[in-house]
Amino acid sequence: MSDKPFLNPKKSAWSVEFYQSDQERFFMEELEKNDKVSKWTKNHGIRIPYFNLDGRLAHYTPDFLVEYTDGKQEIVEIKGAHMIDNKITKLKADAAREWCKKRNINYRLIQV
Repeated sequence: MSDKPFLNPKKSAWSVEFYQSDQERFFMEELEKNDKVSKWTKNHGIRIPYFNLDGRLAHYTPDFLVEYTDGKQEIVEIKGAHMIDNKITKLKADAAREWCKKRNINYRLIQV
């Protein structure tokens, strides 16, 4: 899957953000239109540690970091319906929820 450019987003610090699916592009467009969103990015550098199915330490990079006008932050992951019940998805989501909880950040998994 190759990344495609989303050019000149107004609420990102970057002049281009890259998406991997039409669902991610649609979400970017929604973030741009949402008056409650002050900024967002996929280029956030967050790597969340988790233990994979073999019990080995791995790292997960969530799709989006979103900041709202009230100052709250949210990590958002976009997943196709076929991936929601996947064991790796669950391991990553559990690790992300714990990581976010420690930082007072909301975590949201969106099924598309």
